[in-house]
Amino acid sequence: MQQQPSKKVPFHVQLAEANNTLEAKGLVLSRWDKSLVKTDKSRFKALTVKDGFWFTLGEILHKILQESGGQRMDSAKLKDANLHTVAKQRRQEALKFFQNFDFIVENDLLGKFASMKALLSEVAKLQKPKATDTEGEDKSDSGPSTEGETQSETVVANKLAPMNAADIAFEAMLRCDANGISFKDLLLALQEQQSLLNQEAA
Repeated sequence: MQQQPSKKVPFHVQLAEANNTLEAKGLVLSRWDKSLVKTDKSRFKALTVKDGFWFTLGEILHKILQESGGQRMDSAKLKDANLHTVAKQRRQEALKFFQNFDFIVENDLLGKFASMKALLSEVAKLQKPKATDTEGEDKSDSGPSTEGETQSETVVANKLAPMNAADIAFEAMLRCDANGISFKDLLLALQEQQSLLNQEAA
């Protein structure tokens, strides 16, 4: 019986000690994969607790947004807070995470994913029915985006603020990821819709 992967035994040693067959080496790899996934989930879970890294980052960005008027995030304020060096994608995800934190907790999503992209994709998937609710419930939160230009960063304040191209693209990618739609299929669909609109306008 082969031993379970151990942190005390380096990967290259376990691989070298395995029989020189695809099955034996594949078993070592699969066990390490499970170990890595478990480690990633554990680490990510620790970062997503309330007052953890993602929550605090999103909370501060939300405060900067409010201080900037609720529509656009002043990049000068962002720089004063030393957050201008944080990648825009990370800021955008943190803000969405903070704004949807109660929803995430209510749906018991913390600890089930190893990345913020996967978590937000699940949020988008669960909120999809509410986004088309004819009763006008305002529970689905598209969330502000920290994508912006040089002097200020455009953000979406829930459903009340208009979305820019970057916001729409980010939402579209989340929806596609949540529904198993490839980026190529999305581009083809956009081209088809543009063609239809051009025909109607002609």
